Amino acid sequence: MFEFWRFKVIDETQYQLLGSEFNFPLVFLSIVVAILASYSTLVVLDRVWSSDNKNIIRFWLLFGSFVLGIGVWAMHFTGMLAYIMPVEMSFDPLTTTISVLPIFIGAYFTLRQITLYKFDFLNIQLSALSLALGIGTMHFIGMEAMLSNALMVYNLPLFLASILVAYVLASITLYLVALETKTNKHKWLVRILCSSVMGATISSMHYMAMVSVSFYVSEKIGTTPMDAMGHGSFVIPVAIAGIISVLVITTVLCALIDKRLQAAELSAKESAIREKDIVEHLPDGLLLIDPEGQIVSANTAAQNMFNLTGQAIKQLKIEQLVPAVTYSKLVDDVVLFDHELLGQTVVIDGIKKNGETFPIEAHFSKMTLVIDFQVMFSCVMRDITERLLLEKQLYQAQKLESIGQLAAGIAHEINTPTQYVIDNTSFLESSFTGIAPVIRQCQALIACNDGELKTSELEQLQALIEQADVDFLLEEIPMALSQSLEGLHRISTIVKAMKSFSHPSKGEMQLTSLAEAIDTTITVARNEWRYIAELTTHFDENIPKVNCVRDELNQVFLNIIVNAAHAIEEKAKTRDSYKGEIKISTYQNDTFVIIEICDNGAGMTEEVQARIFDPFYTTKGVGKGTGQGLSLAYSVIVERHQGKIDVNSILGEGSTFIISLPIRCESTQVLEDVETLEGLI
Repeated sequence: MFEFWRFKVIDETQYQLLGSEFNFPLVFLSIVVAILASYSTLVVLDRVWSSDNKNIIRFWLLFGSFVLGIGVWAMHFTGMLAYIMPVEMSFDPLTTTISVLPIFIGAYFTLRQITLYKFDFLNIQLSALSLALGIGTMHFIGMEAMLSNALMVYNLPLFLASILVAYVLASITLYLVALETKTNKHKWLVRILCSSVMGATISSMHYMAMVSVSFYVSEKIGTTPMDAMGHGSFVIPVAIAGIISVLVITTVLCALIDKRLQAAELSAKESAIREKDIVEHLPDGLLLIDPEGQIVSANTAAQNMFNLTGQAIKQLKIEQLVPAVTYSKLVDDVVLFDHELLGQTVVIDGIKKNGETFPIEAHFSKMTLVIDFQVMFSCVMRDITERLLLEKQLYQAQKLESIGQLAAGIAHEINTPTQYVIDNTSFLESSFTGIAPVIRQCQALIACNDGELKTSELEQLQALIEQADVDFLLEEIPMALSQSLEGLHRISTIVKAMKSFSHPSKGEMQLTSLAEAIDTTITVARNEWRYIAELTTHFDENIPKVNCVRDELNQVFLNIIVNAAHAIEEKAKTRDSYKGEIKISTYQNDTFVIIEICDNGAGMTEEVQARIFDPFYTTKGVGKGTGQGLSLAYSVIVERHQGKIDVNSILGEGSTFIISLPIRCESTQVLEDVETLEGLI
C-alpha cells in the first residue's frame, strides 16, 4: 500500500537481510565531534547575545551556522563510517557534498530564531522543527550517497518515529541552550555539561534514524562474513575529527578575542560616554580649537555662555568669541615659552551672539593630540560677571566697614580743630564786644565839628581802651585767627582725604599719584596709629603715576596700615610705654613701582604667613576682624592690577608688606598725553 521510494516490501525468497554492526570507537568519536560542535555553537551564541553591532551579529550567525552544520555533518559522516556491513560500500562525492546544505540551512534558521533571545514554547518549537528537519534531511540525503550492491529499505513507522525522535531531541537541545543562557554561576561548567548533552542528543538523532533502515542483498550476490570484514580505516574519521577540533579551537579563540575586543570597545565607549557626560555637565565652558583656529567642540555651558547653538559655535574661530586670543598667539606661547596664555588663568572679554561683551576667566592648554604636526588647544572658561559684581559689592561693603570703624577716630580728628575754631570764634566775639565802644568813641571824636578835642572826651576814650584791654587783643586776635585758619585747613584736609578715599572710581583705571593716595589714606587712618606709633614716609619723587583703580588701591593701603597699627598695639600690651614705628616707602625698578609698608609690631609665624591671604582667615579676636581685608588686597593687586603682594615677617619683630604694581608704559603715556592736552585747552 505504501510502496514507494525506499519503502518497499522485500521478497525474502530472492533477498537476504544483511547483518550489521558498529565500530564503537568511531561511534564514540562521532559523539565527541557532536559535543565539540555543540560547545562551539554555545560560544558563538554567547558572542551574538553580547553584541549590539549588526555586522558582528550577522558574522557570528553565519559562522555559527557553519560550525554547527559542519559539526553535525561530520558526526553523521563519522557515524556512517562506523556502520559495518558484509558488503563493499563507498560514498558518492556529489551527493555527500549536497547533504551538507540542509543542516547549514536548518542551523541558520535555528540560530537566527535563538538569537532573538525569546525562549517561549512557540519559538523553541519552531527552532526545534528547523533543526530536526535540517538534521533529518541531511541524514537521509547522506544515506542516499552510500554506494553498494545492497538494497536499502526504510521501515515507514520507524522512519516516521526517527523524525519525531529527532524533533523531540532537538527540542531538548534548545531547552538546554535556554538553560545555559540563564545560568550565571559556574557558567563554563554548565556550558560543558549542556554541550555534552546536546552532542549526545544530536548523535542520538543519527543513530535512531539508522534503526529504521535495513539492507538486503540478492541471493545471487555473495557476501563476506562479518569476521572477515575490516573495521574500517580510522584515517578519514580522525582527520575529520581533527579538522572539527581545529575549527572548534579557532571558534573559541575567535570568541575570546572578540570578547576582549568587545570588552575593550565597550570600555572605550563607556569611557567616551562618561567623559562626554562629564564634559556636558561641567559648570564651566569647554572649547576645543583645531590647527585652523576653528572651534571643533563646545560643551553646553560654553554654548549657553555665548548664547550660541552647537552648530553655530563650530562655525566660528576663537578670535570671534574671544578677540584677545588667536591661534597664532597660542602657538607663539608654545614656541617662545612666553606662558602669557597657556597654563595661566587670565581674565579676558568674550563676545555673545548679540555683540555684548562680558568678562570671562579662561585657562588655555595645549592638547597632546597633534594633527599634521600642528597642535590643538583646549580652553576652559567661566563667566565671571556675577562674581565680579559680588566682589565689587563685597569690596564696597568692606570699605564701608573700614570707614565705619574709622568713623570715631575721624570724628575725633575733626572735633579737635573744630574746637579750636569754636573757642577762638567765641574769643573774637567777646573781644569785639569789648572793642566796639572804643571804635564808636573814635567815630564820635572824628565827627566833632569844632576841630578841637576836649580833655574829657580824650579821657573817656582812654578809659574805654583800658577797659577793652586793646593791647592784649592786638596780641591775641592774630593768634586766634591763625589757629582758626589752621583748624579749618585741618578740617578741609580731612574732608578732602575722606572724599578722595571714598570716591568711587567705578572700576575704571586712572593715572594716580601713589604719594598722594598714600597720604590720603594715612590721614584717614590717623586716629588708628597716632597714639601708638610714629609713621614716617619716604616717597621716590621720580616714580611715575600708576594706572590703577584708585579707591581699590586706597583700601589696600588702609587695610595694611590698620593691621600694622593693631600689630603694634598687640605688642605694646607686653611692654610699658612702647611706641612702635610704621615706615612707608616707594621706589621703582625696570617694570614695577614698589610700595613697602613696614612695622615693628608683633609679627607672624610661618603658618600664619602661608594663610594670610586666604578668604575669611583672621588671627584677630571675634568682632575685630572679618578675614576679608588681605584677601581683597590680594585680589586687587594680583588679579585686578596684575601685580604682586608679598609679606616678610618675623614673630616678635615685625612685618613688611611689599606691593609691586606694573608700570604700564604705553597706557600711562597715552593718559599723560591726554592730561597734557586737557591742560592746554
